Amino acid sequence: MSFLGILGIFLMIIENELHFDWVNHGDIGPIWFMKLIISITTAILLGLILYYHYLDLQLYSIQNSLDDYRVGLTRKKICFIASELLICAIHPMPLSSLNSNLKDISPETTVHPSLSYTSVEVALSLPMFLRLYLFGRTIMFHSYLFRDGSLRSISCLNQVSIDLSFLLKTYLEQWATRCLLALNIIAFLIGSWCLRACDYTATGDHLSIFDSMWLFIVTFTTVGFGDVYPSTLCGRGITTVVGFIGLLSSALFIAVLTQKLHLTREEKYVHTFVSKMQLAKDRENQAANVVKFAMKVWYLKRQNKRTFIQSFHAQRKLFRAISSLQQTKRQQGYLMDSCIGLHEIIIMQHNLTAQHDETLQQMEQMKNDIRKIQTESGHILEIMKNIQTTLNTRLNQSTI
Repeated sequence: MSFLGILGIFLMIIENELHFDWVNHGDIGPIWFMKLIISITTAILLGLILYYHYLDLQLYSIQNSLDDYRVGLTRKKICFIASELLICAIHPMPLSSLNSNLKDISPETTVHPSLSYTSVEVALSLPMFLRLYLFGRTIMFHSYLFRDGSLRSISCLNQVSIDLSFLLKTYLEQWATRCLLALNIIAFLIGSWCLRACDYTATGDHLSIFDSMWLFIVTFTTVGFGDVYPSTLCGRGITTVVGFIGLLSSALFIAVLTQKLHLTREEKYVHTFVSKMQLAKDRENQAANVVKFAMKVWYLKRQNKRTFIQSFHAQRKLFRAISSLQQTKRQQGYLMDSCIGLHEIIIMQHNLTAQHDETLQQMEQMKNDIRKIQTESGHILEIMKNIQTTLNTRLNQSTI
């Protein structure tokens, strides 16, 4: 299905480029032939989509032990199938009139096209890019995450559906740079061609591919020099979408860059160790300065009044050393707090849990030992009572 969808998109682009060139040459035979091929591939694609959903319903009925697969055909499923068929059914028709598309715009005229003007060919061609969702479905079915049986079982137990959204999040987590680069390149190519198809120059011709690429770049990066701008409502709508995509890509790029700039756990440990050593040295130096300037102030106060200025400077250095020592202590405290992360908390919790379990085992062992001691004490008490009874009996017999 994805092959037919992408093939239809490529044929549509070729057909529209021929259509753009038809204004100057007038040969409509290749255009009609390309439209016929697009219609044939679209019909085959619609049949494959229906067959895919039929197999999906059959699999759903088998998994849920249903006798009839039509039980799974809910209203939501019907709407989803209908929307999918509608998306894939839109394409330039081979019976559409070629002479009426650009009757108001020709290379000989110098009148600017209307803002509301959009070619019928372009209006039927742009929705064909929505077929790219089939490529995402192909990626999902060929992913190792989807085909692994053990992973599917774990996901079912945890009520996590392995769908396209889950795969996109996983791929962005593993290969963030590659995914963003691929998505931006695809958006650049599609957006540039859409701008070329929608916008016109003052002579009625479509924008060149390089001008449309430049317009996409300045809109995507939110720069907007103003030398090239959209002239139709369709072009303005596409530039608006391109601007939102640019903002989203910038946010994702900043998030990925922030993640890449973070230190790893090993690097963080090394940095923390070096910082601790440096702060320890600074604290020793500041403590030595405090002692040194305190002794100097005490010595100068014992001198006569001629050393007042020197004593004042020594006191200022003493207070500065005390302030630096206190600041170093605070930095050491902040450093100790920054060393404690989620991994350390998990390790600490694991150690506390292990100690708690060990303590419970020891308490249980102590209870068992106490029970044994109580049992032995009862036996000893019983033996002592028997001995006392025997002795009393012997004494009574001897007295008789």
